[in-house]
Amino acid sequence: MFVNRVKELEALHGEHRAKRASFSVVYGRRRVGKTALLSEFIKNKKHIYLYITQSDLNSQLEAFVKQIKPFVNEAYAKHLSFKSFEEALEFVATLALDEKLLLVIDEYQNITLMDSAFSSKLQRVWDEKLQHANIYLILCGSALSMMQSEVLNYSAPLYGRRTSQFHIQSVKFEHIKEFLPHLGKLEQMQDYSSYGTIPKYHNDYDESLTFMQNIEQKILSTNSYLYAEGNFLLKNEISDAATYFSILESISKGNTKIGNIASSLQVTSSHLTKYLQKLLELDILQKDVPVTENNPLKSKFGRYKIKDKFLNFWFYYVFKNYNFLEIEQSKAVLDEIALNFNDRFVSFAFEDYVIEDIWGNPKKYFDFLPKKVGRWWNNKEEIDIVVFDEEHICFIECKWQENVKRESVMSDLIKKSANISHEKIASYKVITKEDFLHSFVS
Repeated sequence: MFVNRVKELEALHGEHRAKRASFSVVYGRRRVGKTALLSEFIKNKKHIYLYITQSDLNSQLEAFVKQIKPFVNEAYAKHLSFKSFEEALEFVATLALDEKLLLVIDEYQNITLMDSAFSSKLQRVWDEKLQHANIYLILCGSALSMMQSEVLNYSAPLYGRRTSQFHIQSVKFEHIKEFLPHLGKLEQMQDYSSYGTIPKYHNDYDESLTFMQNIEQKILSTNSYLYAEGNFLLKNEISDAATYFSILESISKGNTKIGNIASSLQVTSSHLTKYLQKLLELDILQKDVPVTENNPLKSKFGRYKIKDKFLNFWFYYVFKNYNFLEIEQSKAVLDEIALNFNDRFVSFAFEDYVIEDIWGNPKKYFDFLPKKVGRWWNNKEEIDIVVFDEEHICFIECKWQENVKRESVMSDLIKKSANISHEKIASYKVITKEDFLHSFVS
């Protein structure tokens, strides 16, 4: 199923219309929908699409030649062959084309594993031939570390050649209903808090089953691909995985400050710095600071969180429970999910959703247009969401509960807000599970 990606498609079409050669880099984690986006984009356009597998380079070259043949006359095509990818790419640059030809190399990192000099060779062909042809080159990759080292970083061989880049992110909560149109709002929030918003995962969710049945059969079962997904995603990026796995498991348990992570692993904070930085670069972690910080990079209140909700769920319920799950004793894990899933996962996911909804639909909440939206905390207090512009500020408490005593929560919120010094017009809101289910929050 192809859902959303409207802005990305518009930008790709803009590159295709440009009166020059184009070179785009499309990257993002596995399962996020990069190939679906490119498949939609190349429809009804002249294209050569190469999906690079982890076989030998000669096989990839043969596949490339097969796709070049339709662009030359039949007699010439019979004898068409090349000694190298470079030679084939140079030939493509000479094709007589009445419209721009799309040349897509998907899973680009695989070809650089087979030929470590490939990016340098492609750089030469681009500089000398392709950039002067009626070509739109797209390199697409899932291994973020390799895409950075080969294409995106300043020191990369292909740095400075691209005319655009697209970091494909997971979809927003609002698109879950497009994948799963028969889910109620409660089930959508449960799905968001566990499966996250990676398109591939939603395609595998079975609406005929209950939420817990989906968890049991699609994630906790050793026969399901999601059971091994965390291992697959990380080992694709990281060779020395043990320390990284320990860090992510610790964060999934609620240790979000570097000192707390270090204490849980019985190491020093300085020992963790390089590992945390790597996880940030790979887009696996994000580092948050209080929304009111004037200089976020120097904040002493940084907290780490796992960006992908599925990966967070996987580390907490799957990775740490391998001893049960490997011998097919999922009941203990299901009991744990029933016990603490709402408090540990849904309540925080609900906050994330409200932040997302505020950015998407600010007029539903305020008479002003927010400039900043985020969480706030100091050493003693926390406020779920603080929203402000130059003149206004709103303090919000989110409660994934029913029958909330709003007056009491509001009173506590007003007291906590006194910790934030400001001269703005202040307002306060309490947003609850009931508000969400009864459509105050869309």
